[in-house]
Formats: sequence, C-alpha cells, structure tokens
Amino acid sequence: MTTETTQATTDTATEFSAMTSDEVTAALERSSASLAAYQARAAASAAAQTARDQPRPATATSGGHEFTTDPEIHGARSRVGQAQATFEREQKALYRGDGTPRYSDAEHIERLSSLHAEFDRVVGDVQQTVDGLVAAHTTTLRHLAEGDPLDALSMEQLTKATQQMAYIKEDVQTLPPADLVTRCQAALQMGDVPTLFNLARYVGQRLDAAARAIQAGQEAAAIARASGYLGGQAEVSTGAQGATGQQPDLTLAERQALSDLVAEMRTRVRGTQGQRRMEATRTKLQTAREVKAAARAAHDSVHDTQGRLEAHQRDSGRYSL
Repeated sequence: MTTETTQATTDTATEFSAMTSDEVTAALERSSASLAAYQARAAASAAAQTARDQPRPATATSGGHEFTTDPEIHGARSRVGQAQATFEREQKALYRGDGTPRYSDAEHIERLSSLHAEFDRVVGDVQQTVDGLVAAHTTTLRHLAEGDPLDALSMEQLTKATQQMAYIKEDVQTLPPADLVTRCQAALQMGDVPTLFNLARYVGQRLDAAARAIQAGQEAAAIARASGYLGGQAEVSTGAQGATGQQPDLTLAERQALSDLVAEMRTRVRGTQGQRRMEATRTKLQTAREVKAAARAAHDSVHDTQGRLEAHQRDSGRYSL
C-alpha cells in the first residue's frame, strides 16, 4: 500500500470516527454519487476526444481541409479544448484514488466553483470573440452578394465606368421594365465589366425605390385601416391617397427578374476572385459557428447541464427511465 493510499485511509477513518452513523451513510452516498458523476464525465470526454480525432472529409471546392486556416478561429477552438482539459484534470485532482473527495464538503464546493469560474471566463471570452467573427463574416458575405462591387474594378475599368455612368443611369431610370430586362440580359451576353457594374448599381437603386414606395403604401394603408376603426375614415382617405402617391413602377414579377439579373451582374463583375473570396468567407463563417457550438457543448459538459436537467425532471415527476 502506498504512502498516499495509507494517508487517505487514515484521513477517511479519522473523518468517519467523528460522525454519527447517519452522517457516515450520507457521506458515503455523496462520495458514491460524486465518483459516478466523475466517471460519467470522463467517459463522455473520452468519447468526444475520439470523435475529434477522427479525420474530416475534404471540401469539394478547395480539395483541402473543410476548416479554414484562419488562426483566430483555430485559436478560439484550441482555447476551448485546453480549458475543458484543464478543468477535467483539476477536477480529477479533487478526488482520491478511491473516488472520495480529498477535502471537506465546503472546501470541495469552493474549489469546484473556482474551477467552474475559470472555465466560464475562458469560454466566455471565446464566445465573445467568435460572435465578433460571425458578425464580421456575415457582413462580408452580404457585401459580396449584395454590395456595390466597386472594389473589383481595375483603374481602366473604373475610368470606363465613369464615362458611361450618366447615360446608363438615364436609361435605367426611363426604360420600361421589359426593355430594362432585355438591356441587362444583353449586357450579360456581352460581358463588358464597366457596363455590368453601372447597370447593377442603377437597377439596384430603381429596385430600392420601388421597395420604398411599396413600404410607404403599406404603412399608409395600415394607418387608414386603424383610423377607420376609430371612426375617422372620411378624414383619412385623402391623406392615405397622398401618402401612396408614389406608386412602384415595377410589378412583383419584374422586380424578381431584375433582382436576379442584378445579382448575376454583380457576380460577373467580381469574377473568379470574388467567388473564391465568397467561398473562403463562407467557410470561415461556418467554422466560426461550429466553434461556438463546440464552446456551448463544452460548457454543458463541464456544468453537467444534461444531468441536472434530468435530475430536475425526475424530482418534478416529468421524467422516468
């Protein structure tokens, strides 16, 4: 028998000698429950580590690993894994070899609470970092899909686009919707980047104006209905007509057709480089969300969220094995 085991046995005997039989029974039950909980967490941790060690499939687009090589995202992932490993190692140190707590109940709880607090601090920082990454990558994706692709133009293309700007803007504002659709389709067939840039910009503005007119009409109609319920129907009819005086000049089908064309023209302006940037950003966004989910899973594991939920359900009579 080792010195540590001998000391542990002596300590346990000394502690039990000062207890009543009921207190000894309760202490043994607590120790048994603590050991069972620890063993369950250790098994879950080993299973999770095995899953993490499995090779991941390559992406079909890049031919490489499905995760981004962004160091900030990988750093966040590593911090979560290290925090969980540290917690589990320090938690294990709270127990003797036979699974009984090394310290009194009060000190055991205090030490365990300290471990939880440190883990929560690290994981909280990681989640804050990942939330920022998710927001940034979402904004970048939205810009690449819907934003003005000015940053994709060379100086020569920008000069040509500036020269064309005035008459393309006038065409977009005055052409009937059907003719405007034809104009955009012809530009896509020609593939001239400055022309596509200007058409995408000003057709987008016309679509935005139509959307604002529709929204104004809907708001005015809602006000008219609300006022009519209050008995002021006669007084609001003129005001409602004035508010909806700016009617959208595009039907729903025309707006949809032009919206699709604008998206295609922006994609063509950005070219293959823009597509690669969009794919890389989408992968970063996906991986950041996975790290956030992993942080949440680690938090639930460390705090035994599932076990506490099941215990609560058992106590309330809403759960049975």
